[in-house]
Amino acid sequence: MKLHHLLPSLLLAALPCLPLAASAAPSAEESITGPETHNRELKVGDKAPDQYKRDDQTVKDWKTKGLPAPEKESHWVRMGEHYVLVQITNGVVLAIHPAS
Repeated sequence: MKLHHLLPSLLLAALPCLPLAASAAPSAEESITGPETHNRELKVGDKAPDQYKRDDQTVKDWKTKGLPAPEKESHWVRMGEHYVLVQITNGVVLAIHPAS
């Protein structure tokens, strides 16, 4: 096989190994990192993994846990040591509260 045919395949194979550009430092807003997010930091405004848009992830007793009422088209879910308000329609994180 000629080298010029092999080069594009090698470049595509090496692409996942390249480091990603550094993101901006988190703002004063609270953020979370956990196994459920594959060690990706989540903060308000980020998109949560799709599994947290499902009803089976909903925290039904949000009131007894001291959480504010969920906004329209959203629900509270538990992610590790935090409760996260997730918009059902698009998965955007609306609020993060520590679990007590």
